[in-house]
Amino acid sequence: MSKELDVAIRAAKIAGERLEEHFETILELHEKEDKSFVTKADLEAEKIIVEQIQKNFPGHQILSEEAGTIGEADEHVWMIDPLDGTNNFTRGIPIFATSIALTHKKETTMAVVYNSITNTLFTAEKGAGAFWNGEKIEVSDIGKVSDCTLSFSRGRDSKSRALMLDLFDKVYPKIKSPRVLSSASLELAYVASGRLDAFIIQGINIWDFLGGLLLVEEAGGKTTTLDGGGWNLKSSQLLVTNGTIHEELLEILNR
Repeated sequence: MSKELDVAIRAAKIAGERLEEHFETILELHEKEDKSFVTKADLEAEKIIVEQIQKNFPGHQILSEEAGTIGEADEHVWMIDPLDGTNNFTRGIPIFATSIALTHKKETTMAVVYNSITNTLFTAEKGAGAFWNGEKIEVSDIGKVSDCTLSFSRGRDSKSRALMLDLFDKVYPKIKSPRVLSSASLELAYVASGRLDAFIIQGINIWDFLGGLLLVEEAGGKTTTLDGGGWNLKSSQLLVTNGTIHEELLEILNR
């Protein structure tokens, strides 16, 4: 295990302990410009993670959902979402996660996704596989769209919501079961571990999904843009699958 992964796991677990202290309590909500919410829990968890990274890697840059960019430009950039699924969290729904990813020269090299309530830890390092609580994981072997369980990210702005409804209308009649879990990093971890077979990303921020994409890649899955092209750090509309149903889903989405 690299020092970077060790630090990320430790940071996620300490932050998770703080989130547990606030879970199922009454929290004051503050609405942000994008209509999402932030709470005391988000901010405290973020502070813990940032402090751990700065203590161990003082020269690295950090991009976090709440604090924005921290530190000078560097070839190493940490992408943090201290609480992915805030709305679920504030309603006592245990579908949320802390997501931490590290990029080196714009390539994702390490990822941690952690749900403290279920003590579920997903980790990956580039080229070394993906793991759930230390056990290696792989994407599902579902081979037909008609047998798949697929989750959608809903987005927050009107354009994203309209697109989500359009995509839902195309896909829903073709799949076995739809989901909207509202925690992108956890949904991607579920694709990586075979709990979901596919996930459509649109209308969410890079720190929500970057770490999860590495999990899927290392677990044998596939990611493209919605039209089947290659993706990059500026892409915001993606199809993530177990690989075997990818082309069939692209055909359905682009009819």
